[in-house]
Amino acid sequence: MPRPDWVEVGRIARPHGVRGEVRVSPDTDNPERFSPGSRLLARSQRDASLPRRELEIEYVRGDESFPIIAFHELQDRDEAELVKGWVLEVPADELPALEEGEFYPWELEGLAVFTEGGRRVGEVLELMESPANDVLRIRLEAGSELLVPFVMEVVPEVLLEEGRLVLSEAVLPEEG
Repeated sequence: MPRPDWVEVGRIARPHGVRGEVRVSPDTDNPERFSPGSRLLARSQRDASLPRRELEIEYVRGDESFPIIAFHELQDRDEAELVKGWVLEVPADELPALEEGEFYPWELEGLAVFTEGGRRVGEVLELMESPANDVLRIRLEAGSELLVPFVMEVVPEVLLEEGRLVLSEAVLPEEG
């Protein structure tokens, strides 16, 4: 899958109080994303005709897992109510480079899946988050789907430049 133009980093859950503050549900592991002075673009999911709004963080308070954020552009509860449910995004080209062995989900989607012996067995549909570890959803050549943990024991190699990843044969269903 090609790199997207925009990457979701959170959602505005609801207004908080009367001064334009909002509760945000973060969807990023970058703690600096929600700091004073950061600029985010907000997009309505319900009405695609509405333009994105640039919002600058004035201050943040509360728990970082569900922070209360004041944006300079939202002065009261009515303005905060207008962006309830909006997606907060950043341009993909602002994302930091990852360490070796780390991947953005869209980099894995569409990769061909091969066994350690070189046999093609399917294609990556998506990378899903789970509490224990990320999970790859793979469409097998036979048409069924397979969920596998995205860990080194199961996926020993990811070869982005070659457009493929290697999967341990031990996790494949028996052919029969």
